[in-house]
Amino acid sequence: MRQSSCLRTAYESCNNVRLGYSNYQSRILPQDLINELPEACIAEIFRHVENPEDRQSCASVCWRWANILVSQRPNFWGPFSVHQAVHPCLHLSNVDDVKLAAAVVDMCARDVVTDLDLHCAPCGAAVDGVPRLTDSAIRFVTSACRNLKSVCLVDCVSLTDKAARIIASNCPALENLVMLQSSISDDGLSQVAKQCRNLKFLHIEGCLSITEASLRALVQYAKRLESLTLGSCPQIGQDAILSLLMNQPYLDKLELKGMMTGESHINFARQSSALHQLCLFRQLSSLILVKCPGLRNLGMLNFARIHFRLLRHLVIDDCRGVTELGLKWLLGNAMNPTKLKTIKLVRFLFFTYKAAIEVMSLISSTIESMIMDSCDFGMMMPHYLDEAVACECPKLKVISIEHCERTMELFLLWVNTVCRGLKKLRLVGFPARGQASHMEHILSGILHSNGITKVELQSYHLTDRHVCIVAQSCQGALQELILGECPNIRGNFVVRLRESCRNLIKLTLNHIQISDVQIRILMLVGFHQLEEFNLMECPLITDRILAILHASTLPNLKRINLSDCPNVTQEAVDIYQRRWEIEY
Repeated sequence: MRQSSCLRTAYESCNNVRLGYSNYQSRILPQDLINELPEACIAEIFRHVENPEDRQSCASVCWRWANILVSQRPNFWGPFSVHQAVHPCLHLSNVDDVKLAAAVVDMCARDVVTDLDLHCAPCGAAVDGVPRLTDSAIRFVTSACRNLKSVCLVDCVSLTDKAARIIASNCPALENLVMLQSSISDDGLSQVAKQCRNLKFLHIEGCLSITEASLRALVQYAKRLESLTLGSCPQIGQDAILSLLMNQPYLDKLELKGMMTGESHINFARQSSALHQLCLFRQLSSLILVKCPGLRNLGMLNFARIHFRLLRHLVIDDCRGVTELGLKWLLGNAMNPTKLKTIKLVRFLFFTYKAAIEVMSLISSTIESMIMDSCDFGMMMPHYLDEAVACECPKLKVISIEHCERTMELFLLWVNTVCRGLKKLRLVGFPARGQASHMEHILSGILHSNGITKVELQSYHLTDRHVCIVAQSCQGALQELILGECPNIRGNFVVRLRESCRNLIKLTLNHIQISDVQIRILMLVGFHQLEEFNLMECPLITDRILAILHASTLPNLKRINLSDCPNVTQEAVDIYQRRWEIEY
């Protein structure tokens, strides 16, 4: 059955009409005789609409028709009716009332849907005349899909507190709620906290009307809350966040983006002894602070006073008011010993190299992964590790140093001194040769002293010499080598790599000047363990590369990536598509 012309015309007119808040939900013509019929009669008419496109068109006329359609069982249309296969996640982009109604009506088993992910247009969604998502649409979809456990609403600025109350009422099993750039206020969020007692994950960002009253409601009602992310909520001050942490002992993860405004006036010395005992059992394991302009060292001291004894993961990203003193207060409090496993510092300024080493020494016995991105020193002196106290890091397995061109040599000098069990090394933004005279020697020492299995290098200043140093120093332990954005690498490393790294499982040579001939030389003796080979954005690679790989000894090769290689054609890829999974 093909879609009828009258329904298609009605559907297109619904998409073109200027919608306000209630035009779609109450659009009835002055002489609309069909809507004077009882719902049972209208449902009987719809029973003969077997084509899914026709049903979508009917649902797009008004909310009454959409509700009648969605209330029918799948077998209502008979055995020859076609329905959309239902996925547990209903995801729609640039969604409005009409699009959402059509999508829900065409699903046969709505009880299967547990995740609702709706993204509205980021701009102009609240402008009069532009189709948008309204509170009625949220009522419609949550009434039809009664088993929702996760709701994500992004850029849905036309939604009000009524939508939050509808979610709270219709989704009693809700565990995860994400609302980005929303008009929700304390009233709506408080209702969610009261009625959704299984709420575990909450992400609120860009909600300008949210205040500390919402945090008090979370403390009072959301007893199972495990993860909380707050971003760009200017009416929530530092005291409210600290109070939440003190009164929500089972919170596992806290992420703050653009928060911690104002000064704290909490007097920790006056906290009751009962609260102090409660603080000893604080469960927070992950603390993520991103671009918090109001956060200062004193704020880090206040965090330390809450006793995060189970803290395992710490991220401080572009919090310019925090220095190594604040880190020492948080990590080195004798009354609050932490066992940190991962730390990530982004755009962090240490006063001196010695201060950086002192901070690392506080977590040396437990740290497993460390990421330093765009970190610098206020003073480059002292230059030598002898003037700072360095402690061995027996559990440190992963090091990533990114965009620290001025300080990378000093950080690697520390790594070479304290690490003997390192497994993964990632260096992005290598300094020029004249800026780091001992870099090659230090890098060789790190690779030689640790059984490193994965190395990733990305820098304009990297050359074939650096790749040869890596291959020779790893002594056969290397299983994954990633070279990316290295235009000065010319492929002259292939003989050394072939001889020294026979156990490679994954090899990535993206955006380097390597040719088909050099790949043939690299593969002369084969790589018996190699499973994945990536050659993205390599301008010298041609169609011949696939024939070369086909003739080489690569028994375990499964995936090849030739994306954005201008001299590789689709015809050549099609020939070998059955043998390997080729991305082109």
